[in-house]
Amino acid sequence: MYLPAPAIAPSAESIQAFCARAQQAKPSLELIADNVEVRWIGLDADSTLQIFELIRAGDKRGTFTLPWIVERTGSPVPAVGRLLVLIDMSGKPVLLTRVVRVDSAIFGAVRAEHTVIDGSPVRDPATWVPLHTLYWNNHLQPFGLEVSPDMPFWIEEFELVYDGGN
Repeated sequence: MYLPAPAIAPSAESIQAFCARAQQAKPSLELIADNVEVRWIGLDADSTLQIFELIRAGDKRGTFTLPWIVERTGSPVPAVGRLLVLIDMSGKPVLLTRVVRVDSAIFGAVRAEHTVIDGSPVRDPATWVPLHTLYWNNHLQPFGLEVSPDMPFWIEEFELVYDGGN
């Protein structure tokens, strides 16, 4: 499991317990280990909690992933049906989402149709591009890379399937 700093990796036990609660709450879930991925989204602890609230409200309906990081970390390639366990910065599993659509785009050609799944505070490409440039440059730096206009990214639309915080 690759988690960018400063996220703390959850324990295997906390993920298992979270998935067991999700399975009990939603018996139709297919929680197969190969189909569950742990992710942290946000800039810091506060923004992660704000993002969780946007997901709960149905305002944020997806996330974005860089092939460049996936290739260098062995992380799974985004796929429809994958279940994402979203953790807070301390490693606590909070939300479970299911990827319902995966698309791709090029960073230098970002349009509103690409960012419409993000939370309303950052959905406008005029806000989204500088925010994601800063965010992704921080995560690309250890690999000797930086955001460029020709950089590909994946758009992962998801649905909330379980809220472990409520």
